[in-house]
Amino acid sequence: MMDYPIWHGSIPMEVFIEHKLRAERLLVEGSGIRVRDQTGRWYIDARSSCWNLGLGYSAERVKEAIRQQLDKLPNANILSYDRPAQVTLDYAKALRDAIASPTLKYVRFGNTGSQMTETAVMLSRLARVIGNEPERNIVLAFEGSYHGLGIGGCALSGITAPIDFCGPLAPGVHHVPAQGSWTSNIKQALDELSAERVTAVIFEPQMGSMGVIPEPDDLRALAGLCRDAGVHLIADEVTTGCGRTGAMSRTLDLGIEPDMLVLGKNLTSGYVPIAVLMVSAALYGLAANPDPPRFLPAGSATDGHPVACAAGLAVLGTYQRDDILGRVRQTGSLLRERLETVHAKWIAEGSVAGAGLMIHFPLLRDGAPWTFPAMGAFRTECENNGLLISASMRGMWVVPPLTATEDDCAEIASIFDQVLAQGDAA
Repeated sequence: MMDYPIWHGSIPMEVFIEHKLRAERLLVEGSGIRVRDQTGRWYIDARSSCWNLGLGYSAERVKEAIRQQLDKLPNANILSYDRPAQVTLDYAKALRDAIASPTLKYVRFGNTGSQMTETAVMLSRLARVIGNEPERNIVLAFEGSYHGLGIGGCALSGITAPIDFCGPLAPGVHHVPAQGSWTSNIKQALDELSAERVTAVIFEPQMGSMGVIPEPDDLRALAGLCRDAGVHLIADEVTTGCGRTGAMSRTLDLGIEPDMLVLGKNLTSGYVPIAVLMVSAALYGLAANPDPPRFLPAGSATDGHPVACAAGLAVLGTYQRDDILGRVRQTGSLLRERLETVHAKWIAEGSVAGAGLMIHFPLLRDGAPWTFPAMGAFRTECENNGLLISASMRGMWVVPPLTATEDDCAEIASIFDQVLAQGDAA
C-alpha cells in the first residue's frame, strides 16, 4: 500500500487506497482540455476536474490575473471592519452585470457551494423572523438532489440526507419526489405541511446526482406556485451556472426569476475557490437594515478573497472576448447530436438530454438503470480509451471544459461508441 496521508472523498480511505489508487494514476499535468497522469498518458477531461474547470487547464489570462493580484494585494477581508478590497467590489459589480437579472441585484461572496446554499436558507429564515413569521422555517428540496456537504448541505441534499452515519443533520428540511411533475409534487407538500410553514424551495435546473432534468414549463410553473404561495425560490446553479449550460444562469435563461441564485463552479475556472449567492433587491432590502437590528451569522475570513475576485474578473473578460457562451451553445448542440446518434445505436431506452456542455447519457435496460458495477465498468473502459467522465444514478454525464472544440466533441462521442461496441455489462 502506497504512503498516502490525504484523507478525502466519500469512500472509506483504506478501501480507496487498496482497491482504487495506484501511484501511476496520480495526475501531474494539464493542457487545454486534457490531463496527463504519471505514466505519461493524456486523457480528455470530460468531467472538467469536478465540473468546475470551465476554461480548461490553459486559461493564461486567468493565471496572469492571479499572479498580478498576488503581487498587488494577496489578501483582504469582507467579514469584518470596513476596508474591503477594491477588486472585490469590482468583481461584484461585473458579476451582477453579467447575470443581468432585473431582480438579483446583490452579491454575497463565499468559498463553496455548500456554504452558499446554507447561507441562502439562513437568509430565507432570517427574512421570516424579520417579517414576524418565525414559524415559517421549513425548506423543501428534491429527493436525490445535491446541494453540498456538511450538517446543513447534507440536510438539503436528497441524496445524502437519508444517510445518518453522523447523527442528526440540520432540521426543518423535507424532500419531495423528483420524478413526475415538480410543480405537482411541491404543491402536494405545501398542502400537507401548510404553505404558511414553508419558507423556501431549493432546486437544481439539471440534477447532477440523479441525472434528472425537469421540463422547462414545469420549472416555470413551479416558480409561479412559489411566488403565489409567498415561498422563496432558491436556484442552486453551482453546476449549471457560469456558462456551463450556455448561459450565466440556466434558470434565468428559462425566464425564471428566483429570489436567490447560488453560483460556484466555473466562476474562476476552478483555479481558486469562490462561490456566490445572488440575492433579490426585495430580500436585501428586508435584511440589510432591519429594525430592531439583526444580522446574518454567516461568512468566513476568505469570503470575497481578492485573488479569487481577480480570477473571476479575468474569467468574465475571457467569456466576453471569446464569446464563450455562444461557443458553448454551438458545441453543446453538436455534442448532444453526436451522443444521441450513439445512444440510438446501442441503447434502446431513455434519451440524451441537457443544455450546453452538460449532457446526460442514460444507461437503462428494462426500465431500470444499469447496475452500479456495470456503470463503473463503462466509465473505466472510457478511461482506458482516454476519456474521463462522471456517473449519475441513471447514466453518465459528459461535462467537458467550455473551451472544447467540435473535434473534441466528435472524439468524445467516438469513444462512447467504441466502448459500447465492446458490449455492455448491464
